[in-house]
Amino acid sequence: MLHSINLLPWREERRASRQKRFILLMMLGGAIALLIQWSVGMYLEQQQAMQDERNHYLVRYGVRLDEQLNQLKVVEGEHQALLTRLAVIEQLQTQRNKTTDFMNLLPQLIPHGVYVDKLKMNGRQIELAGISDSTSHLATMLDNLEKSPVLTNVEMHSIVHGTARFASKYQSYRVSFSLIGEEDE
Repeated sequence: MLHSINLLPWREERRASRQKRFILLMMLGGAIALLIQWSVGMYLEQQQAMQDERNHYLVRYGVRLDEQLNQLKVVEGEHQALLTRLAVIEQLQTQRNKTTDFMNLLPQLIPHGVYVDKLKMNGRQIELAGISDSTSHLATMLDNLEKSPVLTNVEMHSIVHGTARFASKYQSYRVSFSLIGEEDE
């Protein structure tokens, strides 16, 4: 007698159950992969947005530094202009003082009997013209000019005897010299 036993259906059921489980695991794995991919994408987008914000901050900061640098250049130009003006003023003040110092020194250099009619100053170059009672007074004046520590290049250009002035005869003279400046010392 033949029995009709089918041993294969439980295998088919098991196979179907495994296929369902495999499909479910594949779908679950796909869903997890999609979720992981989506979260990694969101993380990378967030990091990119943060980096973009940092880049924008650096650009804005660079622009602000450029503006400050331009302002510093303007201030430096103004400062340089002020220093130039100050140097010019100091030079004028020094020249003014040199003139005053020279005028204070002049009575010590010119002896009694020598008179100055004309004084011409051109920078540091000075020319004197006038009259004298005698040639010895002119020699004394020339000696004083040559010995002065603040004068250089003393030259007697002319001495003319017998010049009539004030109903008397005088010797007229013309002498030139240079003042020693700070750069000459």
